[in-house]
Amino acid sequence: MSFEYKRIDVDSHCQEKPDTWTSRMSKAKWGDRIPQIVEQDGREVWMCDGRVMGFGWLCLCHGVIPDRKTLPTHWRDVPSMVYTADGRMRAMDRDGVSAQVLFPNTAGVGGEAFMMKMDPELQKDCVRAYNDYLAEEFYDVAPHRFITLAELPLATVEAAVAELQHAAKRGHRGFLMIGATEQYRLPAFADRYWDPLWATAQDLDMPVHFHNVAGAKRLSLGTEPGASDMKTLAMGSANSFALSSQIFANLLLSGVLERFPKLTFVGAESGIGWVPYVLEACDYEWERNQLYKNGLKRKPSDAFRQQCYVDFWYERAGIELRDFIGIDRILWETDFPHPTSIWPAADKWLKWSFEGVPEADQHKILVENPRRVYKL
Repeated sequence: MSFEYKRIDVDSHCQEKPDTWTSRMSKAKWGDRIPQIVEQDGREVWMCDGRVMGFGWLCLCHGVIPDRKTLPTHWRDVPSMVYTADGRMRAMDRDGVSAQVLFPNTAGVGGEAFMMKMDPELQKDCVRAYNDYLAEEFYDVAPHRFITLAELPLATVEAAVAELQHAAKRGHRGFLMIGATEQYRLPAFADRYWDPLWATAQDLDMPVHFHNVAGAKRLSLGTEPGASDMKTLAMGSANSFALSSQIFANLLLSGVLERFPKLTFVGAESGIGWVPYVLEACDYEWERNQLYKNGLKRKPSDAFRQQCYVDFWYERAGIELRDFIGIDRILWETDFPHPTSIWPAADKWLKWSFEGVPEADQHKILVENPRRVYKL
């Protein structure tokens, strides 16, 4: 069957269903430690191994709730478009989206929900259940429309490699990675400890994904007492691009790209306006400190334009700098169904961002680039 791609959304979030883990993990082995929804103080929350999961909300889906002031407190109030394949495709069709890349919601937008002080075996089983859920309920339903990304159990690099190999066989087209592993008492991202994972990913042609609010602790600047959920979420989204700039500066100077020159890295929900400064700063430091004599043969900006991708959803200034960033390195997203999502107004925001942009450049960003990354 042929399928015409018109818009490919490279960052959306799939809300896990109530039985995602309970139907795929052994009750006899794990009991109530399995991720599940429980009643707490008059509302439902996700719990795993005695701790509240994710952002602490039942479902982060402000972006598809009309009043955009409250989040669901019980599962009965969660819209089906965020957790069923059929409902999701109807929502995509409404916004002219041909295909979506699916990131987690409750499981942590970058897979970090299973990182904190967890039994490594429990982590492995939770991750496998999530990956199988995505494959069974989305990829198997419409592989041409759902691009699924695997989580990995990072307690050991051996476990991560084994799960990545399983995920590739199951149809996943990339995987999530923590951007600041040392904050989870793991070897630093650039440590050669992770080289077996990078080598496997390179061999399998599985892109590495950093989600901008996952796996790196930001400054806790806070808001005034009594600030609404919406204001707190807005502040978090607006300042999160600073995390992407730090993670990619680290990547460009880490040596990982030199050791694995065919490995692809994607910044999800990263924005693009920060990219020119980071490329100039890294190039300056590379030249000033003669890093080309210390294993980094390529200029960081060249390495970026050969192995990295970033995306946007509402920016105009960043798009005006597209040629400096590299038109072949830019992707587009909606962030459905999060508070900052542009759904269902993709037409409006694309018109805003693409004012004066040639049709050929638009097509590269919306179709050609993501097709290349995800082998569509």
